[in-house]
Parts: sequence; C-alpha cells; structure tokens
Amino acid sequence: MLDFVRGIAIVLGFDGLGWGLHRVGVPIPGGVLGLLAFYLALSVGLIKLEWVERASSFLLRHMVLLFVPLTVGLMNMGQLLQRQALAILASLVVSVVAVFLTTGLMGRWLLPPQPALPGLPLDEEKAGKA
Repeated sequence: MLDFVRGIAIVLGFDGLGWGLHRVGVPIPGGVLGLLAFYLALSVGLIKLEWVERASSFLLRHMVLLFVPLTVGLMNMGQLLQRQALAILASLVVSVVAVFLTTGLMGRWLLPPQPALPGLPLDEEKAGKA
C-alpha cells in the first residue's frame, strides 16, 4: 500500500510541478510540462520505475473514469453541439487532413530517400522499361 501511495504522490508531484511552471510563464501546457519532467526524471534515474509502476497501472486501468466529468459536461451542451455540428465536423476533418499532410511532407523532407528493395513488382517494372 505504501508503494501505491508513494507512486501517486510522485505522479501528482510532477503534475503540480508542470502546472507551477506553466503559471510562472512557461508557454507549454502544465500537463505536458509535468509529463516531460517526469520522463526526464525517469530517464536519468532520479525516479525508479518500480516506485510508480503500481500507481500508474492503476491509473491506466481506470482512465475511463477520469473522462466521466468531461462526458457529463458535453451531455449538458447537447443543443449547442447540434447547432454547431457542421462547423465542428468541418474543423475536425480539416485539422486531421492538415496533420496528415504536415506529417507526411515533413517525413519526406527530413528522411533520406530509401532505395527500392529488390524483387518488388515496382522494381521489376522499372527494369523492364530500362
């Protein structure tokens, strides 16, 4: 039980650290800052995985319960969501396409071209034309 409490305290401590850094003026969301600090602490060995493993497993298993307040809040906004459904759907589609395009183009730009693998049909077509 003490391991679980220690793990929860560590996770909540890093979450609080992230939110504190955000309030001081770091322009990154507090939750993201806390996760980055937590990852860094795990990477350098400041925190041992065993210390937080039980607590994090518990939180992951029950993550759905953490979204209940959000779901209830959305249920209360049903009429607003219905009126704005087309705008919400359009923004979702545009943002997903933008993320796909940006990711693909950045990957194409940053990664070197890969040589064709021998034996693939595309490779044989090129050989026949040459």
